[in-house]
Amino acid sequence: MIRQEAIMNPTHQSQAPWSHRLLVCFFSLLFALLVYWLLGFVVRDIATWPGPDYAALEAQMIDPSLRQEAQALREQIEESNRLVNGYRQRQAVLRDSTANSERTMNQLLELQKLNLQKNLAPTEADQRAFDESRQLFLDHQKKYQEINDQIATATERLETLERQQRQSQKRLEEQRRPVQAAYARQSTLHQLKLALGKLSVLLPLLALAVWLFVKKRGGLYAPMIYGFGLAVLVKVGMVMHEHFPRRYFKYILTVAALLLAARVLVYLLRLRAFPKPDWLLKQRREAYERFRCPVCGYPIRRGPLKFIRWSRRNLRRIQPASDPSDHTDEPYICPVCATSLFEECAACKGIRHSLLPACTHCGAPASPAQSPRPES
Repeated sequence: MIRQEAIMNPTHQSQAPWSHRLLVCFFSLLFALLVYWLLGFVVRDIATWPGPDYAALEAQMIDPSLRQEAQALREQIEESNRLVNGYRQRQAVLRDSTANSERTMNQLLELQKLNLQKNLAPTEADQRAFDESRQLFLDHQKKYQEINDQIATATERLETLERQQRQSQKRLEEQRRPVQAAYARQSTLHQLKLALGKLSVLLPLLALAVWLFVKKRGGLYAPMIYGFGLAVLVKVGMVMHEHFPRRYFKYILTVAALLLAARVLVYLLRLRAFPKPDWLLKQRREAYERFRCPVCGYPIRRGPLKFIRWSRRNLRRIQPASDPSDHTDEPYICPVCATSLFEECAACKGIRHSLLPACTHCGAPASPAQSPRPES
């Protein structure tokens, strides 16, 4: 009956097979990843809230006539550039045509020169072709010069417009400074609004994760709690890093890390001063396995262990050990800290571990009269 109660005791749960533990770890990580993704969807949806409109601020705060003037100058400059480019294209066509006319005229001159060397008079058709080529060449030269004059006029007007545009841009820049300042303020407020919206979702979840960690971290669903808390904590850190200035974020992160380190240190110190049953049982079990006092760490010298000297790495026999059957099992008290380590079981009268919860012979739990004194 005593052994059945020990088996059913939730504080003495057996470890699951390694495959089951591996699946628990895998699905805990998967659960944390899915929570992180879900929070990412929520955060990205909040980030789609509309922010300030710079164009609307410009239309509201800048003089409309100045904006219209700048727009008109921009259109006139574009038109002047198109005009100059058109003139240059026509000039390129005339340049090619003039070059063709010049080559034709040179060929006719060479032909006339050959005829004169042969004492042949030029025909009327040759003379008429030469006159037409010369007239065409002269016309192209005249048009080319006219286009040059038009390009010079258009370029001069373009320079005037660009100078006016620079002056207009200077006046616009002076009026845009208040617009940029107002836009920066509105952008800061919008980022703060986004941060508050995201944190209004994440901080309650973080508080829930902290509460679950404090209250349920040793329970059956501890892996889910750890995964949920880790996902929420990482997402909160990313949101704070995104929306808070680095100058402030480094202080927030440092203070949070300081508080966390202080909390862990206080927990460890309290665990050392007031150990929990599971932690204390583990410490005592490991000490008994190493044949050392769980309180002060002094070697346990009872039975055959009286004749062995050992360290953490080796065992050494200090004198020949007699037959183990010659040694009777009897209670044992640590000679250094006076802690009872082995005592007589009240149920079966056998020698049991004083600091462990069950007797190795009958499985009887420790009675209040047999319970050891608190460790220092």
